[in-house]
Amino acid sequence: MSAKTTFYGLIERHGRVEIPIIQRDYAQGRPDQHIVRDEFLKALYDALCLPEDDPSLPLDLDFIYGSVVNEEAFQPLDGQQRLTTLFLLHWYLAWADGQGEDFRARLVSEDRSFFSYEVRPSSRDFINALANYAPEIEAVDCDDLVAMITDQPWYFRSWRLDPTIRSALLMLERMHEIFRNTSGIYERLVDHSSPVITFQLLDLEQFDLSDDLYIKMNARGKPLTNFETFKARFERHIESQFDGTVFLTFCTNTALSKYFAHQIDTRWSDFFWPFRDRRSATFDDAVMNLLRTIIMVTRSSEIAGTANDLADLRSSAKISSYSWFHEKSWLDQEMVVALITVLERWSSGSGEFQCYLPNTRHLDEKGIFEELTTRPTGLTFEMLAQLAGYVQYFVHNQDEIEPTAFDAWMRVVSNLAINTDYNRPEDLRRSLGGIRDLVPWMNDVILHISGPDGDIRGFFRDQVAEERIKARLIALGNGWPERIERAERHSYFRGQIGFLLHFCGLDLNSPDEELDRLDIIAAQDIAEPFEHYLACATQMFNDLSKDPMDTGRLWERALLAIGNYLPLIGRNHSLLTMAQDEAWSWKRFLRNAATGRLSGEVLRELWDRLGDSSSFVADLSKIIEQETNIDPWRQIILSTPEVYGYGHYRMLRFSDNGGVYLLRKSQMNGRHAELFTYCLFEELQTTPGALGLTVGYEETTSTDDEPGLILSAQFRDEEVSFYLQLGNAADSYELYLRTPREPQSELEALLKDADYNVDGGFLTKKFSLGGMKAAIFALDSTLKQNA
Repeated sequence: MSAKTTFYGLIERHGRVEIPIIQRDYAQGRPDQHIVRDEFLKALYDALCLPEDDPSLPLDLDFIYGSVVNEEAFQPLDGQQRLTTLFLLHWYLAWADGQGEDFRARLVSEDRSFFSYEVRPSSRDFINALANYAPEIEAVDCDDLVAMITDQPWYFRSWRLDPTIRSALLMLERMHEIFRNTSGIYERLVDHSSPVITFQLLDLEQFDLSDDLYIKMNARGKPLTNFETFKARFERHIESQFDGTVFLTFCTNTALSKYFAHQIDTRWSDFFWPFRDRRSATFDDAVMNLLRTIIMVTRSSEIAGTANDLADLRSSAKISSYSWFHEKSWLDQEMVVALITVLERWSSGSGEFQCYLPNTRHLDEKGIFEELTTRPTGLTFEMLAQLAGYVQYFVHNQDEIEPTAFDAWMRVVSNLAINTDYNRPEDLRRSLGGIRDLVPWMNDVILHISGPDGDIRGFFRDQVAEERIKARLIALGNGWPERIERAERHSYFRGQIGFLLHFCGLDLNSPDEELDRLDIIAAQDIAEPFEHYLACATQMFNDLSKDPMDTGRLWERALLAIGNYLPLIGRNHSLLTMAQDEAWSWKRFLRNAATGRLSGEVLRELWDRLGDSSSFVADLSKIIEQETNIDPWRQIILSTPEVYGYGHYRMLRFSDNGGVYLLRKSQMNGRHAELFTYCLFEELQTTPGALGLTVGYEETTSTDDEPGLILSAQFRDEEVSFYLQLGNAADSYELYLRTPREPQSELEALLKDADYNVDGGFLTKKFSLGGMKAAIFALDSTLKQNA
């Protein structure tokens, strides 16, 4: 039979406690056990600081098994780590409260400690010496406890190699950090009438404690994982927080704490088993990661510190633990209810992950679950916002989930989250508030947001306006639900189709006014143009993503022929890329087009000039061929498609002197080329053999040096090189002899006869933009004729 006792009660009962030589070293103080150590010390501290009449006392440390061996000492079979920590705690608190004599009176006789560590002689000698040690300074005045102990004459330098001693010193150091400023706790610790910390002592006198039994027990006696420690404390936390109250329909006859304790050891464990770590064969990390994620998506948007909480929770430097969660007050009722609810929902699939949405369009349920259980700190803000909406729906729909209503809810939440720019935790905090505002209408969200009180806070305002107008069209029926579903389904648009609505004449800048005027007739009037613009958009962005060098390029060139659509990105303009979230993306361009930006009107004009999809290619080619009065820079790009492949971001810089530069990245201190000379280089590359000159191109990385064409040839056994670059004005170019610096008299005479003049020490010929190609061919002819 077991008996409840305390550490001193065990000593009084058996006289001596001895950790036998067959046992392993003391491990709770090891550096790699800092979470388990902190959790245990925090539990001890919390218990010792509670009032005597607190109903949660005493803190019970579970069973300690052992037996008296050779009628001399009690040897624990299981519990050595807890007993060693309790011994160290009694020594420390006795010192901190000036009760060292009481400690030694209870635990030391003839300089021998009643608690002994027999794993190795050095461990035994250290425990004896520590039990007899009475520091001369008070604990509050000690800045370095470990240094104080290791500086004593009784401490041998060789002890630093003993893992038990090293571990004990680290444990004492952490105790000093936690208990240093306390007082009067030692008396609470040794109070036999109202014990604060107890354990169940099980004497195994009838068993033969052989070495084999110790080895077997230690084989299973691995340190508790973070989750195992968390689970034990979390169950008690739920019990105290909910006080037996039932909040969830699936546990109506059971207290929530008991329900959690049962499910986590049965059904939920079976559910997590397929997601276990294959190396350790445990799913502890997966569960702790889920806890962390649920905390993130259930934070209150009304609390000022939520943004900081979200930043901490998304930091990979922070390790999940009960103490951290508890100290931050994150384990509140909302979090507990959400956790139990999602576990119940997901685990109801007969061993498989149970999905509730009809498809993965608006959220990949299993995919995001696998993501959050492996790396919760890698979840993006938009993913967390989506997950918050998903969890809220579960929590507020305890009965059977209706897939159609759930899908409509997740469509709105996902559209808003995906198309909102998140730069900091504060942005997510606002979105969490917006989702909570919508909870009362989550099962009829379309009707609500299309009404006069349907505004939504916390998300990108233009996307909110778009969602409300789309909701009105969906509510009107007459083919609109299918039209909008087809448009949003496109993988590039990702639910953002405001540009189509704007092109049909709807004003996203005034959603309330549009909702007032949108009726069946108004909606029918825009159905045909919507279908046309959707056909154009679908084909254009399919081509841009799947065939960018051919038909995709055709769309880009036709658009540039219509007008200058390039958005300003800092000091640059961009030909746009298919990236999703960058300022130089087509996605951002479409977002701006939805609110009437002038560049978007160029796109609408292009689509207005197209027929049906069968004639798109012919119509685009015709626009490129027949468009007149085009800026020179646009015209040269139209005739030189290679420009679209220059640079990762497809950036152009229009300089103050009228020059146009192509940037490999985004800065002029990176490699760059001058547009017209580069296009001429590309043109010359397509006509091999037309020139006797060898043509190359020299990019530069400085605004002090002009990029340009390099033209090389042999002239009378001498290598000569010319350089063609932009001059001092937009329409001024110059071609000069680069090497040799002092040419032969014959070459100098030839160049001067061809109108080359000395400028800055170089023989140079200047001409306008339209004269570049002619100047090169004239030079080539001159050199050939006089070779």
